[in-house]
Amino acid sequence: MKKNWLKTTATYTMVGEEHLKGRKVNYLNLIENVSDEQLAKFGAILAEVSGEAFDKVVVTNAAVVAE
Repeated sequence: MKKNWLKTTATYTMVGEEHLKGRKVNYLNLIENVSDEQLAKFGAILAEVSGEAFDKVVVTNAAVVAE
């Protein structure tokens, strides 16, 4: 069987005074092998720009498995 990558998405949760339970920001079509460090650095950039705190990021990888 062969696994073919289709896409990677990331959902960042940002928390601030106006969004105490968190606000989700989605980013589609990330590169195939995005690293944890890259994801964390981007979260820090989002926090700096938005003035909210970076809570977490959920990464979803989609692939097709075929023979």
